[in-house]
Amino acid sequence: MTKHPTADWEWEDTAEIAFQEWFNGEYGNFTFRSEWFYGDCEVEDVNTRKDLMTKWLHSAFLTGYNTGRCSKTDE
Repeated sequence: MTKHPTADWEWEDTAEIAFQEWFNGEYGNFTFRSEWFYGDCEVEDVNTRKDLMTKWLHSAFLTGYNTGRCSKTDE
């Protein structure tokens, strides 16, 4: 049985930097991704807000994971 990719995680400092750039990056011509996140936090319907936060967490994880995994190939 193969290990899940997250079990072999070797932390890279570039993952946190990439997450900050992703989260605070532009998400259109006049908005930032973080503004969309904070707007989604204010959704009143609990189930909808839970679904939105799950999607945000998944996106954030993939951004950090892929950056950390691929950063070794940049050398």
